[in-house]
Amino acid sequence: MHYAIGDVHGCYDELMALLKTIEERDADARYIFVGDFIDRGPKVWETLMWAMDNITAEGKYTAVRGNHEQMAVNWYYTEFLPWWDEKEKGGTRPMPETLYDFSLLAVRQKIDRPDILKYAVDFFESLPFSRRMEIETSAGRKVVYRIVHAWYRYGEEREEIQQECNLWDRNFRGNFKSDEIILHGHTPTIVPEYYRPMENNTRPGLIGYKKNDINIDGGCCFGALTAQPCMLCGLCLETLEEIYPCTIAERFMQLAQPPITKRKAKRQEKKYLADHAQVPNAYREELVERYFTASA
Repeated sequence: MHYAIGDVHGCYDELMALLKTIEERDADARYIFVGDFIDRGPKVWETLMWAMDNITAEGKYTAVRGNHEQMAVNWYYTEFLPWWDEKEKGGTRPMPETLYDFSLLAVRQKIDRPDILKYAVDFFESLPFSRRMEIETSAGRKVVYRIVHAWYRYGEEREEIQQECNLWDRNFRGNFKSDEIILHGHTPTIVPEYYRPMENNTRPGLIGYKKNDINIDGGCCFGALTAQPCMLCGLCLETLEEIYPCTIAERFMQLAQPPITKRKAKRQEKKYLADHAQVPNAYREELVERYFTASA
């Protein structure tokens, strides 16, 4: 079966745990990532090396491009290469920095040379901006996923505008333009504008659902900064089953500073579910009824 995985952002340990969880139940699993492998997280280098070693156009592991990969590409061509040319001619200006930590990673790993950095840039540029996947569900029904990093704009025929949308747009309402399911990351589900704190049918830090819209960015890299579980999210495209690298209580234990007991973590999990999961998400239920139940 096929599994989509949300924004990794250097959360290598969580990625390995999630892949192990999926592989233990499905040895033939195939994957599609929604981009943003780099920046922010604790193990960006390990994540980048794994991605470059494993992700291909049509293999077991595939991906679309994230805005953080695109920012690194833009920085390489518009800032780094001109700076390098200037340096070769005797310039003393310090190397320009990226908005996030990719340039610091390049220095730390001693890959801050054009010929070496180009390997990473070529990998980023090999990732498509979007992918359309038609899947037969476990109920024998056809469902179309439009997989992008951020959003897809139906009716937009200008390629450069569509690509900007794929990388950068944020949508808090859902997809009312098509019966395709837009599957994306980019906007962490911990963002209050997304999950609406006054409602209790969306779950910050887990997978979110809007109209024909599934958001699989649980904000994994922000875990130490928020009281939410901030999971690395996996979703089976054939069954709509959600897969996470651990339970909510285990995640609260991982993130707690100072450490907490299992009993306290279970209490936090219970409160979280009471606050955010008392009411079933109507958009998810609609998708299940339409595509994932035999009686639909």
